[in-house]
Amino acid sequence: MKPLVVYYSHSGNNEKLALELRDRIGCNMYEIKEKKKRKDISILFDVLTKRNSRLAPLEFDVSGYGPIILLAPIWAGKIAAPMRTFIKMEKDKLTNYSFITLCSGRTGQGEKILAELSSLTPKQPTTVSELWINNLLPEEQRNKIKYATNFRVEKQHMQQFDEQIQFFIEMALHTEKEEALL
Repeated sequence: MKPLVVYYSHSGNNEKLALELRDRIGCNMYEIKEKKKRKDISILFDVLTKRNSRLAPLEFDVSGYGPIILLAPIWAGKIAAPMRTFIKMEKDKLTNYSFITLCSGRTGQGEKILAELSSLTPKQPTTVSELWINNLLPEEQRNKIKYATNFRVEKQHMQQFDEQIQFFIEMALHTEKEEALL
């Protein structure tokens, strides 16, 4: 089966990461879209109420792909609501998947993401990875939410995450290579 990148991006940062992964892997890529354009304030409501997003109809079926690479921002320590809604809808089809995010970054957040994914699907992800925007900011701006949320990633920033991205790809595709050998 062929790998697939499925992403949601509110600011465009995770879309740039999705494009980077697509180009490196040479696979298809699909965007999770909402029925209505999201306002920043609705992110807060989603986090507080744990409500599901209203997604636009999906134009693809994950059943024909594998492994699946999921990308989305992290909002207040939680997977962005549109991706969380997608995962709930497709949970039984996500048997070989990984998750990566371009987020502000916090110590211990990776374990929380893994726990959230494990509660949303019957199967744990192959790997979970975070690329921290805080690592791109000048020292005096690090760990300040206003700088991290307003930061827009460019192509040259992806180069700073090169080793992490390559390691993630190797881990995410590892299961596929093992199965091909059997």
